Amino acid sequence: MNSLTKPKRSRMSPQDRRMQLLDCAKEIILKRGFASLTMEAVAKEAKVSNPLIYKYFDTRLALLQELTEREIVRYYTEVLEELDVDKDFQHLLRISVRTNFDEVANGNILSILRNQPDIENGIDKAKLRKKIDVAPILVQRTMEAYSVSRGQAAKIVVFSAGASQAAAMHWRQYGGDRTKMINDVIKFINGGIETLISK
Repeated sequence: MNSLTKPKRSRMSPQDRRMQLLDCAKEIILKRGFASLTMEAVAKEAKVSNPLIYKYFDTRLALLQELTEREIVRYYTEVLEELDVDKDFQHLLRISVRTNFDEVANGNILSILRNQPDIENGIDKAKLRKKIDVAPILVQRTMEAYSVSRGQAAKIVVFSAGASQAAAMHWRQYGGDRTKMINDVIKFINGGIETLISK
């Protein structure tokens, strides 16, 4: 090959290109903020033409909804893998609190996207739930650990998620010792569980 001949560029598969565009959208939001995301900004970041973006996503909202779905599946797949390995209820509780806490507290892409009502409204939640539903595992493990009914276990799981998310919002606003906050939430949940099952 002589020095004037350019090497051939290999084309990305449609799936790889789609993922690249979603990755670029994610980078833009994390680095420059949600408002700075435009289709043109994604094209520039991906080093592709503006019309190419529209071959994959009809609108900015469609792109954001697919990014949200992808990130939700990615996040909860990791959680499910951790839950699958662990059998001890207290360890499962810690994983659940920590992951809920981190999702809300860190200002990561998922928490940013989930704060946008237009995005959430367009997602097929029933379809998504089939891929990532963590709640049945937690409900089952709670039933086994405390010999409670499915209804009581579901209540415990919902209250626990709410407590960890509320603590994360407080920590995000006021700061403090993250580890201590997570430990305090776990103590709070354990105390609540004892109260609920002693009735």
